[in-house]
Amino acid sequence: MSQVRGVQSQFIEADPRYLMQGAKLAISDIYDAITELGTNADDRYQILVIPGRIEIEVERRRSSRSILKIRDFADGMTSDAMKKKLSRMGTRVSGLEMGKDVRGTNSRGAKDVAALGDVTFQSIASDGKFHECSISEYFKFVLNPPSEVTSETRQLIGILVGTGTVVTINLRQDVSVPQHENMCDRLANLVPLRDILSSPQRKVIVIDKNRQRSTQIAAPTIVGTERLAETFSIPGYPGITAKLTIKRAAQSFERVAPKFRLGGILVKSKHAVHEATLFDAALENDIHAQKFFGRLTCAAIDELWNDYDERFAKEEPFAPSNPKPVIDPSRRTGLTKDHPFVEALQGEVLKRLRPLVEEERRQAEQTRARIENKETRRRLNELERKASEFLRDYAAEDETATGSNQKSPSLRLKQRGYSLTPPYAQMVVGESIYFTLQVSQEQFPEFGRGAGVSVECLSPCIEAESRVCFLESHPTRAETLSARFKVTALLPTPTTGIRVRAGRVLDETAIEVLASAAEKYSHVADLQFERRRYSGTCGTRRKKIRILAPLSLCSEPTEIQLSSLSPKFVVPARATLVPDAQLKVTVAEITLKLPDDEATTTLTAAMAGSQVTAELRAFQSAGDAISIKLEDIDYGAQRYRKKNNVIEIATRHPSLKRYLGNKPDFVGQDAQHFRVLLAEIVADAVCSEIVSRNGELQPENYANADWDQYYAEWSALMTKFLPVAHKTQLDI
Repeated sequence: MSQVRGVQSQFIEADPRYLMQGAKLAISDIYDAITELGTNADDRYQILVIPGRIEIEVERRRSSRSILKIRDFADGMTSDAMKKKLSRMGTRVSGLEMGKDVRGTNSRGAKDVAALGDVTFQSIASDGKFHECSISEYFKFVLNPPSEVTSETRQLIGILVGTGTVVTINLRQDVSVPQHENMCDRLANLVPLRDILSSPQRKVIVIDKNRQRSTQIAAPTIVGTERLAETFSIPGYPGITAKLTIKRAAQSFERVAPKFRLGGILVKSKHAVHEATLFDAALENDIHAQKFFGRLTCAAIDELWNDYDERFAKEEPFAPSNPKPVIDPSRRTGLTKDHPFVEALQGEVLKRLRPLVEEERRQAEQTRARIENKETRRRLNELERKASEFLRDYAAEDETATGSNQKSPSLRLKQRGYSLTPPYAQMVVGESIYFTLQVSQEQFPEFGRGAGVSVECLSPCIEAESRVCFLESHPTRAETLSARFKVTALLPTPTTGIRVRAGRVLDETAIEVLASAAEKYSHVADLQFERRRYSGTCGTRRKKIRILAPLSLCSEPTEIQLSSLSPKFVVPARATLVPDAQLKVTVAEITLKLPDDEATTTLTAAMAGSQVTAELRAFQSAGDAISIKLEDIDYGAQRYRKKNNVIEIATRHPSLKRYLGNKPDFVGQDAQHFRVLLAEIVADAVCSEIVSRNGELQPENYANADWDQYYAEWSALMTKFLPVAHKTQLDI
């Protein structure tokens, strides 16, 4: 409470819905929960300056909620401490505010785990009492009165002697719980736990309650040659230094989720590991950077966090050099990427890392030998031609790009010889839209101009303008006929459709009719991108992306911050969510130009209390010719890399090297088994690209797709293309 010009004021209370939104940003899976609770236990041991044991106990249940427990044997928490630390969000009670070498920052993590289910905290404290509280998954805090410690209590919580705390999460049934071996393997690689698992002062044990077994977890030993060890100053921050060590591993690191990666530079403050990164999206996707790892330590990260916190508490203006939290409060991105200190720190690291990557690139080029002989190149030329034709025939094009829907027929038309578009429509009562049937005369030569097409409505909720329409010559495509008809929505329905018939051609389209336009956005409960994934053809100048939020979240025009992980995608720094009373949501729309080369990025939109992401990919047109290159290079676990319609085959991969033979002649390239392997790899690359494009450009056809559907489509494409690919490489 404070007094402002004679008016009593207080801090705004947080609604449980708001707390849940923030918690889900921070805790998305079981590993995030283990990170938060495990580092909390480590922080306590760190403050007490004692060695300690941390137990992670899992009881897996098929038909009910599984149980996750994190147990430590530190000094425990009294009821007063529980109330102080766990009943409020954001208080500064971790010890970082007093200069302690701990990870905790704004007192969130232990409470955020309620995003995964009901949480119970049970503790035997140094006062000799048993203390207990709980936080429900709806963020309701309940504190039980202290009680005497009994042998039954100790057996129940697994602390047989002394003091300690156990945190129990009654996991929601939709929370995935890995099997014991997989869980142990992934925990060993978990970036925020790396130093804890490496410390001789800590012992981390994973207990499988179902099979009564336990495994001690240790961080993997990563061997490498030191390439740089330097302490440098940070421009614009007098007196602040950082220590950087960079090493090179003998083999490239496997590409995995960021929080499990072994490569990259570990970024650390006094005690906490915040992330592992190569500091640049281009380097993250550069094969020559994949062997580098190391550590960046900067104690000033904690000092900047405390400075921001103290100024906020005192309601003082923030320093221009420290205008926002330096650590991402949700812990999703490690450091805050657009903080001026982080930008300066990143710049200094890249000055030192990029030359090492370029040296790696030069050495790879110098040792790379020419592989292809004249006969191999002739066969590859033929395979390139066939692969390009197959890609054009079966890959979808970006129909959102200006004019692209006039350049090539739809994928369905190419595959089946006819198509009814759109294949799915969402309409509002009273709205009318046009549907088009297209027929290829090459595949259906019996059709000519004037051929009749019957139109059938599958329910009385919609009405067609006419029951019969007629095929005419397509205005821009040779040997293609089209018929166009109008359909009007009459009554709301979750599912209906149109069926058309013309000779051998029979096709349907699905239609959903909504009572109002606002129903299209009734699912919008928080800040979100209209789609989770966007894609388009390289060089597209007008790629529209919309961000939505409910009126309950921002009923007035509200500014949001935008960013792109890759500098190849230029996005505006800000956009404004504008309320739309008719749609009952707020909408922000941005228009992007896609880069000329293939690239992928993560777009982020953020506002107070909410942060969301979407993936954006730019790829070459399916009409561009494919090029195949045999490269004397190692891409780690990958046999090939595809970029800008160039398939680079890594011949140092063990599966190829054993057949290809050694330089300078690579005599194995003339053997049939090597040629078959080339055909298989190129077919895999082309068919995988087709499935990927189709899934991104035609999401309505994959709305409920699982892995099996994608694999089935890939297998069907491979069945069609493999014989063609084999024929180019074999004399059959």
